[in-house]
Amino acid sequence: MQAVCDVLEQLVAEGTLKQYAIGGATAAGFHGEPLATRDIDVFVFAEPPAGSLIITLDSLYRELARLGYDRFDEEGLLIENYPVQFLSSSPGLETEAVEEAMVFEWDHHRARVMRPEHLAAIALTVGRPKDRARVVYLVGLPGFDRARFGAILARHELTKKWQSWATALDLPLDLG
Repeated sequence: MQAVCDVLEQLVAEGTLKQYAIGGATAAGFHGEPLATRDIDVFVFAEPPAGSLIITLDSLYRELARLGYDRFDEEGLLIENYPVQFLSSSPGLETEAVEEAMVFEWDHHRARVMRPEHLAAIALTVGRPKDRARVVYLVGLPGFDRARFGAILARHELTKKWQSWATALDLPLDLG
């Protein structure tokens, strides 16, 4: 995992990536207990090439291939034997999550990781059974900021969805 973070930071330093944030189960594990996952989700800012309206990650994959990372596993591109799935951040919630990501530093390594409140809000929008479990886990973390989460839900019009999930999952409705 440390090597993946080092590669991501190198890509930012070189200008290949403008910004990134680790999301999904890997990010949730940074905030509490490690969670089982088969890949590392990395949300990135990607601009369409000049004269195009289509966003592509081709330049990112070309640079990674130049660095020797050109093998894919079913879950993503293998970087130091970890499957990494690069996702272009969609406007709104995901872009905000990347912009407001936390920086974790340890033993000369650095990683940008989505905040647990954004991870929970994104899980609400995806809605798979594992996302429901992730919401329960994240909301129960000691450092989970309910007020921040409530503000995120309000900004992205997810409050009603949260109320429905909270009721179904027997979670507290109060976010203040």
